[in-house]
Amino acid sequence: MLKRMLCLICGSMLLAGALFGCAAKSDSSAAAMSKDMEQLIATAASTSSDNEEEQTLRESLGAPYRVEETALPTQIEKFTISISADVSVPEVDHLSVYRVSAADFSQELVARVFHYFCKDETMYDYENIYRTRDQIQARIDSIQKDLDRNYSPNGQDGDDSWRAEYEADLADLKAQLPNALEDLGDPIQTVQFSQKETLGNGTYEEFLTVNAPKYPYTIELFAWNNVKYPTDEVQYNVNGDTTVAPHSEANLSYRDTSRVSNALGRQRDVTDEAQIAELDTTPAQAMEQASALLDTLGIDDMEPYRVCLAREYTEDGTGKYAYYVEARRVVDGVEVQSPFYRTYVGDVNDGCEWAYETLDIRLDDEGIVGMNWTSPLTVGAVEVAHANLLPFSSILSVAKQMLGVVNEPLESNLDDYDEYRINIDRITLSLQRIPDVNSIDSGLLIPVWNFYGTARCVLPYDIVVEPNDDYDLLADDDEPLLSVNAIDGSVIDEIKGY
Repeated sequence: MLKRMLCLICGSMLLAGALFGCAAKSDSSAAAMSKDMEQLIATAASTSSDNEEEQTLRESLGAPYRVEETALPTQIEKFTISISADVSVPEVDHLSVYRVSAADFSQELVARVFHYFCKDETMYDYENIYRTRDQIQARIDSIQKDLDRNYSPNGQDGDDSWRAEYEADLADLKAQLPNALEDLGDPIQTVQFSQKETLGNGTYEEFLTVNAPKYPYTIELFAWNNVKYPTDEVQYNVNGDTTVAPHSEANLSYRDTSRVSNALGRQRDVTDEAQIAELDTTPAQAMEQASALLDTLGIDDMEPYRVCLAREYTEDGTGKYAYYVEARRVVDGVEVQSPFYRTYVGDVNDGCEWAYETLDIRLDDEGIVGMNWTSPLTVGAVEVAHANLLPFSSILSVAKQMLGVVNEPLESNLDDYDEYRINIDRITLSLQRIPDVNSIDSGLLIPVWNFYGTARCVLPYDIVVEPNDDYDLLADDDEPLLSVNAIDGSVIDEIKGY
């Protein structure tokens, strides 16, 4: 797990999901597991957790409702860790282990979303925006301007090899211009996926539509599925001078920017607030609207769990407010946690990636303004019906030892501070996706303990340095400071995901 330097605390940036897809699925119905994964399943099933006396999961694990621990061990004098946390445990008598895989969005689902959100709108093919006469002419003018100025993309010291590529592009665009579209073409009546190709010989499906025959538009519905590559290796593309790293990140996104822009930053969690000053709609009503939307769309395995107040990002701080309702997958009554943004095979910068599943619904006082669902999952067979879990006391012992190890800062970075202070204020047990070794499309859902809290630098006179990301104030609190496998007590690596 990456060491955190909290003096630069800010919300982690969500890596943009390009349309360059995911690794090819295995030909077999069940992906090959490493010996480590086999051992994990064997450990989970090694002894029966069934008791003659009926017990809740909390009782069988000996999990308290609250934990208070001070002065956890650290190697740096200025680094302090404490726990003052509520402990959340699913209200069931046992947890299971499930096989899981990356999923695509079905055309039927996208059709339901399209007809719900766009039934009163005239929608057009988004890709035609770049095929219109105006857009092609604009690109011609831009390329010609660079050629006239001898504006090399390689800088002043570069050679003239770029000119041939630019001139070839210019000739191609000029050939397209006489037959170019005047607008976006005929309106779209039904959903039909288009087959596309990417660098690295990948193929994927997409459906992209907007509500205006010419740019700009205010409503969009975009859907694309995972790219299928002929190989799951990172490839270097000579022509594009770039690497193509397969990743799993199918996406379905609806946006209505006519009232509220898409640039929304979460300000605070308002789930338990009866009424807020910024909006007339209550948080409870926002939750009800989000639930009703999922029911209407036939999305019955995702449930809203949190309501955040969000605000448009503007330089002058006058952006409009909206709700940001977050939903997550529920399997047999147990929530599935998405603790980080993605897991990696190989290097973080150019390795293969698998995004964690997220779904959010945005709305204001007039109704829904957006929905985004990333990296859906298919939950498959039950690998262990009644997982054998370590008692909470063992998990807490691991946490007390490892919180300082995983989150230790560089001592030199604390020269200007009196203290680097971590406080754990929330401990949760839930299901969590872990990938098979070297896989970005198959894995398991297993029980995991996550330890959440705040990490702050403290200046002299006990002045606490708060997060400096005024765009998304909740981003820092969403990522656990430690994740522990509930089956064997191992610490889960943030990058690898297991």
